[in-house]
Amino acid sequence: MLITANDIQAAADRIHTYLRPTPTIRSEYYSSKTSANVFLKLEIFQPTHSFKVRGALNAILLLPEEQRQKGVITASQGNHGLGVIFAAKTLGIKAAVYLGKHTAKSRIQSLEALGAEVVLYGDSWDEANQRAMEVAANEGKAYIHPFNDPNVMAGQATIFLELMSQTPSIDVVIASIGGGGLISGIISAAQHFSPSTQVIGVETIGADSMSQSRLAGQIVELPAITSIATSLGARRTEQPQFDFVTRNAADLVTVSDAMAIQAMTELLQEEKLLVEPAASCTLAAITQGKIQVKPNSNIAVVLCGANIALDNLLEWMKPA
Repeated sequence: MLITANDIQAAADRIHTYLRPTPTIRSEYYSSKTSANVFLKLEIFQPTHSFKVRGALNAILLLPEEQRQKGVITASQGNHGLGVIFAAKTLGIKAAVYLGKHTAKSRIQSLEALGAEVVLYGDSWDEANQRAMEVAANEGKAYIHPFNDPNVMAGQATIFLELMSQTPSIDVVIASIGGGGLISGIISAAQHFSPSTQVIGVETIGADSMSQSRLAGQIVELPAITSIATSLGARRTEQPQFDFVTRNAADLVTVSDAMAIQAMTELLQEEKLLVEPAASCTLAAITQGKIQVKPNSNIAVVLCGANIALDNLLEWMKPA
């Protein structure tokens, strides 16, 4: 296990003061379509409309008070940054978010609206991330990594504890993969609290660093993120996540952007829920035959985020 049971439970107790559990609903539509019992874990109803706030809040709460008062720094395509800023604002400390220069204006505006200091640097998340780590080290500030941090992963793992209290025995959890922090946390929690539960990861083609790394048997760095699912936009995973996920995930699958858009549209039409492609890719995997779903099994699908710009939504939903 990458994260201990005690750390996961402590994280749940720690963040409970600030975050309400998100709902889990049984989808009649997807259950009928797959002949399984499909439950949707609605992380879109977090204060930041993404699961990322769990890990960010847990990590910052664990900082010594003296360290907190110096402020925190992170790098993010948007959702982790929103989580860090929400946590910092809630706790009354300063935070800076480093972003690639090509980040969508809507994501920048969302961060600034919460009071973030936004710094644009480099042509990718990886370049912005490297700069954020350098500045944090030089200024003595805490750097909050989006996924390669045990405290962040422990926060993400609390999703599984909530699922256990909200649903019947879970046979399979399906979660998307960016850098690997979410799925690492969920797998860790499943191993501790429900060892029979399988966890399957989903990526979009063009943001599939984990799948490509598994095929190569070593970490592969993508030359660029070409998928529209930019919040899955880590060009490479890190060694702890690569080792743990490739050994312990029941499967890793990829879907195309077109499949993710179709699933996003279908979810909006049938369940009246709007998510970003980084979340809808999980539904694409079960509706497009990428994952073989056993009849009558209990499937939990983590809808990880809904931070989607209106102009992007309208563009993606145009007829081909």
